[in-house]
Amino acid sequence: MRSTRVLGLALALATVNTAYLTWRYLAVRHGWSPPGSGLCSWTAWIDCDRVLQSAEARFFFVPNAVLGLGFFGGCGWFWLGARAATGTRRVMALRWLANGLAVGALASLWFLYLMTRLDALCPLCPWNHLLAFVAAWAARRALRLPANAPTGVVHDARSTTPIDAGADRLALGRLVVRSAAFGLAAVAAWWFGSGR
Repeated sequence: MRSTRVLGLALALATVNTAYLTWRYLAVRHGWSPPGSGLCSWTAWIDCDRVLQSAEARFFFVPNAVLGLGFFGGCGWFWLGARAATGTRRVMALRWLANGLAVGALASLWFLYLMTRLDALCPLCPWNHLLAFVAAWAARRALRLPANAPTGVVHDARSTTPIDAGADRLALGRLVVRSAAFGLAAVAAWWFGSGR
């Protein structure tokens, strides 16, 4: 399977997973669903609802699931735009995405550490962190492929021609703004949905 397909699949799965965890957080918090009744609540120790309601599951009062939804959804949206680009635009966008995913994968180490301090386990949460590493790896690997090459053709992205500063940066800027808007919309939806 090409690394670009792995990248898209990892981002899609992580987005769906964090969307479910965000919904579970809101459902339990607002009483729409009783605690312990979710898809990932199996025993007293393996229970997403307990984990999602813990203090460690929030960063500056925003649930980690919402942050993950914004991050993975924004990266997925960015990837959809970057995938349609060709030539140096695609290489530039892939570099941005690969660097962003690398930072996200490093942040996953902190979240994995926090999970070891909990008295319950969320069976879906570690998958997000694994998918962050898979997506970061796939984005780095995709940089070796030329923009429109058939599968199996290897290309070193560092040897590309200089990037046209005007049009390429404008296109990348649009991708960044669109992806950031998705992330901010996820946080804003949580903020207003939680009654703050």
